[in-house]
Amino acid sequence: MYLNSINAYRGIAILLIVSAHCYSISELKINTFPEAVFANLTAGSTINFIFISGFLFHHVFYMKQKTHQFFMGKVKRLLIPYTILSIMPIFLKLQLEPHFWNQYFTLNEEGVINEYIAPIFLYYFTGAHLVAYWYIPFAICLFLMYPIHIKFIELKPVYQLTTLLLLFVVALLIHRPVDELNVIQSVVYFTPIFLLGILCSKNKTIIYKALKNKEFVLLAIVLCIASLQASIGRYDNYQKRAFEYEGIDLILLQKSILCIFFMLFLHRFENTKNKLLTLLASTSFAIYFLHGYVLQLFTVLKVKFHILVPYPWTTYFMVWAALIFCSIVLAIFVKKIVPKYSRYITGY
Repeated sequence: MYLNSINAYRGIAILLIVSAHCYSISELKINTFPEAVFANLTAGSTINFIFISGFLFHHVFYMKQKTHQFFMGKVKRLLIPYTILSIMPIFLKLQLEPHFWNQYFTLNEEGVINEYIAPIFLYYFTGAHLVAYWYIPFAICLFLMYPIHIKFIELKPVYQLTTLLLLFVVALLIHRPVDELNVIQSVVYFTPIFLLGILCSKNKTIIYKALKNKEFVLLAIVLCIASLQASIGRYDNYQKRAFEYEGIDLILLQKSILCIFFMLFLHRFENTKNKLLTLLASTSFAIYFLHGYVLQLFTVLKVKFHILVPYPWTTYFMVWAALIFCSIVLAIFVKKIVPKYSRYITGY
């Protein structure tokens, strides 16, 4: 059964994801408590995408017995556009930042392997060449584990909850990897969110009934956690090496509750379609792939024409809107030009 609420959620999710990438170009500095709370609410928004992926894995592929089509579908929708759209950014990175990887480990020796082949592979397998592209190598690894996810679905509820709780504890302690470069750490960190999405789909009728009209309690908890983060001086993602200890990842906790809030809140409008959210949802993958290109263009133009930013917050929201708008226009343009192949180029 098609769920309009989850489709609308995808539209909201891409808005939140793009919002987290507008701070630098807007020269926005987080100086006040409300600003820090806002930053905490936008940070880590990719978690929404992962929750939706888990939800739809169960709701669409498992329930319709199409799990054998799941991974190949993701390869077509994610890996092929990722590969095509990575060619130019990787080439530019090699030219403009030839020693990029030396900050992480040594590639000092001259030669084709150390100067070109190794960096190309590193960029491709980490996504470090463009904003947000780290998600694709990680997501492909996560989706490769779909046979394990099927086993999880078929466990008894007590074992499902125990597994989910243990993985959440690990994720809360391990945090996201530094600069999103450790794909294995990302898989460990985000897996409980994917499994949470699966369980929320499997038990959606019970959840809708048990938490009906209580979603704003969840939102209040989210705001409290975001405020707690702000009060201790945090307003970004928690990133560290896997086996170092730096406390609990409050972003993961906050976003997990926010995912359930959106699931419940948007269910109120199951029979109401919003044209903007429908458009955002249908182009969400393309926006994800293209907004980094648009952001890079904006950054180059800003430097070239010495554009000043006297009002950072106004600029922030203008850039946010412009990134979304331009990405959608590009996606639609490509679809008009090559309708049969656009999905493999932009994801739309």
